[in-house]
Amino acid sequence: MKKLILDLSGGDNHASVICEGAFKALNKMPDLYVTFVGPKSEYEGVEEKHKDLKDRFEIVSCDSVLTNEDNPMFAAKPNAGYSMSVALDLLSKSDVPAAAVSVGNTGALIVASVLKIGLESGCKRPVLAALLPYSIEGRVCLVDCGSSLEPTPEEMLSFGILGSKLMESRGIDNPKVALINVGREDCKGTENLVGANKLLKGSGLNFVGNIEPDNLLTGEVDVAVSTGLVGNALLKGNESAGTLVADNVCRLLKERLSGESLKAAMEVLDESKILYQYNEYGGAVILGIRKHVVKAHGKADANTIESCIFQAIKSI
Repeated sequence: MKKLILDLSGGDNHASVICEGAFKALNKMPDLYVTFVGPKSEYEGVEEKHKDLKDRFEIVSCDSVLTNEDNPMFAAKPNAGYSMSVALDLLSKSDVPAAAVSVGNTGALIVASVLKIGLESGCKRPVLAALLPYSIEGRVCLVDCGSSLEPTPEEMLSFGILGSKLMESRGIDNPKVALINVGREDCKGTENLVGANKLLKGSGLNFVGNIEPDNLLTGEVDVAVSTGLVGNALLKGNESAGTLVADNVCRLLKERLSGESLKAAMEVLDESKILYQYNEYGGAVILGIRKHVVKAHGKADANTIESCIFQAIKSI
């Protein structure tokens, strides 16, 4: 049995939406057990509605929700009553293979994960990594995607190492690592980017040099190292561009096709939705800590949570 601890609070959607995603995962994964954590008012009716799965989930009540306006350090305090804090305490004490998913405050989740769970041996700081789809099956690890806005060259080297380990765990031998920059030449970019290029080149990783953002989703590399500022902007830009393209393709199909032709075209679009709907491809993984924690998108819907759970459990 694998255990998933789900922090219900802190996202844009009501906890009932988050719960729905977890039950979708429970119905597809017979070896999954879920612990829901959140204020009682947010999960009323869940036990009654899902009596058929009563032996495969539990609910842990807590009093408080950490908002995006709160100091991230609050979540790391001993015996803090926030849902995120309780979830990470449960993860740190779990005696079975376990992972956690949260839709809450990103900074707080990273800080609390480090202080409550601890860093991997040799790791100096954690980092957020997103697995972005460039084909139905293909993924590129974008690291960092928002945790360190202006990292040092040494930190960007560690991002490359952690990203490579993640992709190796997904079955990719000798992952190709690149540095996102304003040009492919080694001398391009800020002083920190030039320094990171030198360190990555001498690291023993399969470093293929700089790439520009337009090569991120070509399948050219397996790991794309970035500053958190650029990585976060790329992540959100890709989300918005994907939605824009899909909406316009959908509109044009409806204008120009009808009947069975329209139905077939819409089925193809639906099959490829992982390429343009961020709710379909999971969340950001916190790399460098001793257990598996996934940060779900603040706008996460049921499909997002289901994807995040699969992503987290696959890593155990």
